[in-house]
Amino acid sequence: MTIANMTRTKKILLGLTALLLILVAVLITTAFSLQGLIDQRLEKGWVLPPLELYSQGFPLSAGRKMPQQALLEEFEKRGLQSGRDYEFSDAENCQRQTGVAFKDTSTNCLYLKRDKLIVGWGEGGWIQEVWRGDPWVEVAFQSLYPHLITQFYDAQPILQFNTPLSEIPLYCLQAVTAIEDRDFLEHRGVSATGTMRAVIRNLRARRFAEGGSTITQQLVKNFFLNPKKTIRRKLQEQILAVMLESQLGKDQIFEMYLNVIYMGQNGPYQVRGFGSAADYYFDKPIAQLNLQECAMIGAIINNPGKYSPFTKDPRPAKERRQLVLNRMVADNMINEAEMKTAAASPLPKPPRADRKANAPYFVFSALREFQAWEFDVPNGARIYTTLDPEVQTHMVTAITKVIDAVEKKVKKPSKQPLQVAAMTVDLASAQVLALTGGRDFRATQYNRAFASRRQVGSIVKPFVYWPALQDKGHDPLTTIVDEPFEWKVHKQNWKPKNYDGKTHGPVPYFYALAQSMNIPAAKVGQEAGLSAVGDAIKNSGINTTVPMLPSLTLGAFELSLWEVAQGYTTLGRMGVGDLIHTVTRVEGHTGEVLFERVPSNRAEMPPVPTAVLVGMMRQSIDTGTARASRAWGLTGDYAGKTGTTNDTKDAWMAGFSSRLLTVVWVGYDDNTPMGLTGASAALPVWTEIVKSEQQDFQTNPFLWPKGTEVRTFPRDELVEKFPALKDLLPETVELIFAE
Repeated sequence: MTIANMTRTKKILLGLTALLLILVAVLITTAFSLQGLIDQRLEKGWVLPPLELYSQGFPLSAGRKMPQQALLEEFEKRGLQSGRDYEFSDAENCQRQTGVAFKDTSTNCLYLKRDKLIVGWGEGGWIQEVWRGDPWVEVAFQSLYPHLITQFYDAQPILQFNTPLSEIPLYCLQAVTAIEDRDFLEHRGVSATGTMRAVIRNLRARRFAEGGSTITQQLVKNFFLNPKKTIRRKLQEQILAVMLESQLGKDQIFEMYLNVIYMGQNGPYQVRGFGSAADYYFDKPIAQLNLQECAMIGAIINNPGKYSPFTKDPRPAKERRQLVLNRMVADNMINEAEMKTAAASPLPKPPRADRKANAPYFVFSALREFQAWEFDVPNGARIYTTLDPEVQTHMVTAITKVIDAVEKKVKKPSKQPLQVAAMTVDLASAQVLALTGGRDFRATQYNRAFASRRQVGSIVKPFVYWPALQDKGHDPLTTIVDEPFEWKVHKQNWKPKNYDGKTHGPVPYFYALAQSMNIPAAKVGQEAGLSAVGDAIKNSGINTTVPMLPSLTLGAFELSLWEVAQGYTTLGRMGVGDLIHTVTRVEGHTGEVLFERVPSNRAEMPPVPTAVLVGMMRQSIDTGTARASRAWGLTGDYAGKTGTTNDTKDAWMAGFSSRLLTVVWVGYDDNTPMGLTGASAALPVWTEIVKSEQQDFQTNPFLWPKGTEVRTFPRDELVEKFPALKDLLPETVELIFAE
């Protein structure tokens, strides 16, 4: 060998040595960096304490439909036994057992022994009374078994039930290892055979189609790395897997994997881990899953979007489940007969509507309310909300049913979809039972119930009449002349006009409000005074500063849907104010009570004039601008008001029974005029929601406060005093007056 060749060889060796040293340095640096990630995770814990949000579960109160079948399903799920833990019987037998004296209207009884709860119901399945012991005391409301809606981990909405490895069925453990990592118990984080198999398949596919990841690699990918399929990320994944296996046992790794692996999407909420997957896909605890259900869970892991049993095409899910079962047979985990029986079983059906995660706008509204209190909860918390799953489902279903038909009425639509926001409030408690802030949360997370402030238009008119009715000289039959007039303010003349451009001469208060006449409303506001109207709005619970201008009387100012609902809640409660809310209770991670809401029930407006006003608002539903709701099938005692802005950019409807208030807004985000009124855009949505609510709530007559009386007037008597009302009234009109 010549000196030149020796020199060349020496340089090559030096170069290779330097390269090797660089690679070693890079690996050591990478290892230290990755070890830092592992140390940080182990120090904090694999799963950070969540914020958990719960719905009401099963709300039980007089006037609600008794959910007997749903309760039986819940009892079975909880392992409760008839006779030992609960008993359905007739009221007479229940009275002998408990000593509770039932109302004559109660014919049936549920006696929950462990929970010390009695529910009596009668004809039509309507609950008549609810009792709690010991001793037995009748209560107005009881929420049974609050249901977990979602959890927030690091501000991300996730459904995740942490389950010990010992509680997960053997079939589920076998299904996972059979399909995802046959060598899990043998390898030390990386499987050579799995890697070679992936390399061969990638070469055949001529792309990075498969990673050959072990269970440990999948775990570190979920916790530490992004999902991008790159060689660099793959190397990091393998290094992390080996390092993790050197520090944790197989049981620890497997348990964590089964609790954090992504298992699908329930609306905006990620379904993470086998515990939440069992609840979402099968509506049961993970410990109760059988072979075919475990095989389905194992099948989903690889691609939840593709292999979910809830997709329109069930074939991929069935084929993947079959593959899992075949692998389990090949690995001697089950026999051929067990495989055939499991393969023949049907796929699970999608969850009941009331269990779907169809309340994302509500969830984020409740989270917003909680965050405003600035609790320091590093160890997590349980937030009990006012969400009523049945009412929320009715609302979403009703909106979906009618909003397309409303949108088709718009002659010159926006390029954006027509939007809708709605709320339902329980008037007795001021609890928000249901809320939606838009048409589709997946398309836009903008919460129009809170964030959007729109002109309210005629929805404000009850607050204009409210201060006037506090004057003893004013009542529903007080005359107001509907004719053109000028209101001079700051050297300017304001000339209001009715929506249809017509005038009607002398008309009574109740008719002017029911028909939403602009000129009479402006005149009433002028007589009462703008400051009095502003005070009425403020006293209803609306804290927004309104403009002291004549146009205030016609709603030429902006409010959010939440604020409108707040004001109308005070109206529906006959003047007794309380703040509407979405959270009733907050507990720390050990169960300590951090917050529990106490009703204020403070009187904001005198009850008698409020009742008189509500009586006038009943005419809006029966004979006024909202009368189409009756033609569309609405029954029962309701009061309300439609609202339309002059440019038809906003349509409103707010209406209530003695129990529930529902408020609806319809419009475009870009303020495109719809050419529709509250009666033609918001009222159809409101009517459909309220009709669906009647499936679960009795609509009882209004209870009028002391100091009021009900008067019924024949049409002829009213027409004699107000000739303009000829042919415009029903045979009789019922109104409320101060005694």
